[in-house]
Amino acid sequence: SQCKAVFYCEDKCFPADAEHEHWCAKLASYMAHEAQLADLPFSFAAEVTSEDFSLEDFLFKNKLVSSYWVHWSLQERSPQPHNAYRNWLKGHSNAYEPLRQEADLFMFGPDPHSLPRLKKPLVSWHQYYEWRGLSLSSVVAPLLSSPLSIYYIITSLVPKHFPEVNILKKHSLRIHIIESYRESHTLLTFWELSVLLPHVTFELVFIGEHLPSWCDKRQLLIQKMNGRVIVTDSSLMPHQKAEKRSLKVKVYRSTYHRLQEPEPDLVIGFKPAFLRNDSWFSTLPKLQSLRVPAFFCDISELRCESSQQVMNEATGGAVSSPTINPFHCPLRINGGDNRLPR
Repeated sequence: SQCKAVFYCEDKCFPADAEHEHWCAKLASYMAHEAQLADLPFSFAAEVTSEDFSLEDFLFKNKLVSSYWVHWSLQERSPQPHNAYRNWLKGHSNAYEPLRQEADLFMFGPDPHSLPRLKKPLVSWHQYYEWRGLSLSSVVAPLLSSPLSIYYIITSLVPKHFPEVNILKKHSLRIHIIESYRESHTLLTFWELSVLLPHVTFELVFIGEHLPSWCDKRQLLIQKMNGRVIVTDSSLMPHQKAEKRSLKVKVYRSTYHRLQEPEPDLVIGFKPAFLRNDSWFSTLPKLQSLRVPAFFCDISELRCESSQQVMNEATGGAVSSPTINPFHCPLRINGGDNRLPR
């Protein structure tokens, strides 16, 4: 194809693709952003943003094959055992395995108030790594992409698009995170929100109809106890003194429009897949009625374009033009039938 974005099995298949003429110019514009998406400060950036990048080879080479990293692998996972919930809770203790220096920093590190005070919000991976004292060769960025995306939304996007909310003056934030399978399985990384914004008390509500049944209606705490960041079930909490600062977490196996929870300050969706899930036709009108800031992080501009179609049909409204998330996951997802950067 002229846009150089789509693969065809044979030359004769191209004329048979009647829809491509409509999309060709748009796909070409998406391809033009490839260099911008690949402009990352990491020493491994060239490898992980290349067209022939192999995610599984990268994970295996760097021994990223256990704990949280299994949720980046595309390989099929084994069925959960009968004691899955307790194993899931226990698994958070090895969140950054096998990255020992990063584990020491994020799980045993100093109090947030002892870090250099941020005079203005961080808006790039380079700034964040420098502030946190990380080497640009550290491959921890994929684990931190979601919490840092939330931080960026709070400190940069909401003030820009919803100044009337005055979000930077709030001392508590209730955030609903929709379709959050990976995020709900990597909870400990969200402690970084309390490090970046130590004056804010967070309540994170994870909602998704494909979450495991054993995590439904769970209430948890992310907190520091005996100098170590841990995830605990509120009903199973040991009788030990925890630090005052903690993140409250709730998990619901549900579609968002059926959720019965207090109104949030902010709604965020990761990889929402509007076209694949009919429940969005009920969820989007609910979000529209809430009248709170809502942001979606998707994997490509093409997915954003498709989301616009669903939004129009479901609500008659529109989504704003997509912008590049400076804290997007650096690992390229190569599509089987296209070259689109994502």
